[in-house]
Amino acid sequence: MKSIKKALGIVLTAAAVVTAGSIFVSVAGNHYSDKIRIKMAHNQSKDSEIADCIAKVAEFAAEDPSMNMEIDIYPSGVLGTEQSAVEMVKAGVLDMAKVSSSMLGQFNDCYSIFSLPYLFTSEGHYYNAMEKSEKVRELFRMNEDEGFLVIGYYANGSRNIYLKEDIKADSPAVLKGKKIRSMTSSTSMRMLELMGASPTPMAASETYTALQQGVVDGAENTELALTVDKHGEVAKSYTYTEHQYTPDVYIISTKTWNRLTEEQQNYLVECLNRSNENFKNKYRQMMEEAIEEAKGMGMTIYYDIDKTAFIEAVQPLHEEYKAKGAFYQELYDDIEQYAGEE
Repeated sequence: MKSIKKALGIVLTAAAVVTAGSIFVSVAGNHYSDKIRIKMAHNQSKDSEIADCIAKVAEFAAEDPSMNMEIDIYPSGVLGTEQSAVEMVKAGVLDMAKVSSSMLGQFNDCYSIFSLPYLFTSEGHYYNAMEKSEKVRELFRMNEDEGFLVIGYYANGSRNIYLKEDIKADSPAVLKGKKIRSMTSSTSMRMLELMGASPTPMAASETYTALQQGVVDGAENTELALTVDKHGEVAKSYTYTEHQYTPDVYIISTKTWNRLTEEQQNYLVECLNRSNENFKNKYRQMMEEAIEEAKGMGMTIYYDIDKTAFIEAVQPLHEEYKAKGAFYQELYDDIEQYAGEE
């Protein structure tokens, strides 16, 4: 049975590659130019504010005609899942993709560091480490020989706990016995267990009904879950536990990267950095608006809690990560050194 499922997965991935290839051949054939055309995919809804921020990359790239570069963006997962997008980038069929850094752990286990709860102890720590860490940059180049590298990121906000009851979720003792919706990953479930909760894995699309019917007592996500997914209608409190900051990253095919001149490479990275700065400002505004809307739904928002008990509780996950090997320890230590910089 496992061999059949594996074979089916290979067939589906191959089909996605062929489909994407036919799209790209069609585009190039109908709109020929001497520009370098970069095709980038992501799974954000094309009408979302996040998709608008990602689209800025193409706008910025077009500002300097001397770079002779054009970026075509395929939103809404039209080319498949994030996993299939990575496979296509590795194969050189797709030039670029925006994917979750934690998802890249399926291709390189070192990326699982971004799933560690309280790896980043504040937003300032998060930004400083992502922008300054030499080991993060080394990680981003580790898969170059396997077909892809990371050349930029965008700064998703923090994930936090929200409950059906009006309770400040500020310690494992508060969460003890509470069923909290979890992503379907072993790390997420273990994290919630260590934080005192009883993890209940399910798809994001099932969470509203589960909250409404009492299948779960709460969930953990960014502020947008309260408004976009309407969870604020069935939850009463949102506590800024800030237990995870998980960046999304831009990957590029090694083949595409090597086609670019050094000047074009630098310019593309600059465009991604500008897009990230634009996104930071926009994201902060989006979260503030979401919280105000959630308050209007009757939710209580708990800020600035003492996270010490949670941080101490999840340390076994940190120790297990560092024990995996020398680079794991080096990467972890390099990120940690920026914790004091605000």
